[in-house]
Amino acid sequence: MSEKLGQLDLVFIVDNTGSMGPYIQNVKTKILEIIRTIKKEELCHRLRVGLVCYRDHPPEEATYVTQKFELTPDTSKIETNVMQMDASGGGDGPEAVSTALQIMNRMEFINDAAKVAVLIGDAPPHGVEDGDRWPQGTPDGAKWDKEAKVAFEKGIVIHTVGCFPEIAGYKKGVATYEKIAADSQGRFFPLEKAEILVNLITGIAVEEIDKIAIQKSILEDLGVSMEEFPADEEFTEAKISDIVSKVRARGVTKRAMAMRPSGTPASAAADLELEEQSISEDDVREAVRQLKMKSKK
Repeated sequence: MSEKLGQLDLVFIVDNTGSMGPYIQNVKTKILEIIRTIKKEELCHRLRVGLVCYRDHPPEEATYVTQKFELTPDTSKIETNVMQMDASGGGDGPEAVSTALQIMNRMEFINDAAKVAVLIGDAPPHGVEDGDRWPQGTPDGAKWDKEAKVAFEKGIVIHTVGCFPEIAGYKKGVATYEKIAADSQGRFFPLEKAEILVNLITGIAVEEIDKIAIQKSILEDLGVSMEEFPADEEFTEAKISDIVSKVRARGVTKRAMAMRPSGTPASAAADLELEEQSISEDDVREAVRQLKMKSKK
């Protein structure tokens, strides 16, 4: 398999306002463990990590709106960037989520890499709640729904982590986080305890790495390299079904993070479990979409 297919670009988008202290502390103390765990995965040949910290727009917040730390394979630099996170301030309820997503979309992702962002927060973006200082959205014009679609078009999967009970205090907080994830082919994860955030992040990374195995199997069945993938070819439903059958015949499966019980905020490590699942037609459609984008330079 091409080494290019085993690259993973992972960006954390983290609310750095006061209520997020426990979650930030867990990432800070466990960041090297997260990196080591991901690097142990056989299909992950190169890992780069980036970070976007966000608070709110002035006058609600006087420190900063966002801070960007570009993607890098340098573990010491990643650790330094993460250690600079600090939970403080925040102003009104909604935060600068939309602007943070816009900044993430403008980061220097590698075209060939699997591109993943993990949004971690406990408040919705501006423009979705009643009583918002900016009911039409952020003062800089960023729109969370537009940025989720931009991410999809760039091949960036956004997984969202809603921190409970705070996010449940908003009428549309959970629904907005679910929509951001769904529009970019990601998943929404409700968490009640900061202590299990590390388990979740590493599980999300493993899910994305297993998507590489599906892409690898498709390339092998077609007998082409990633660069030779027929990006302009139409993949009909019949062809997708045929690929699914061949991928399954090769014994390719995927690991996916399951929450116990489903739909409720996870509060203990036992509530999260990586389970093996069969490859579906949706998995193959997304793999084909990703391969088409990676082959077009």
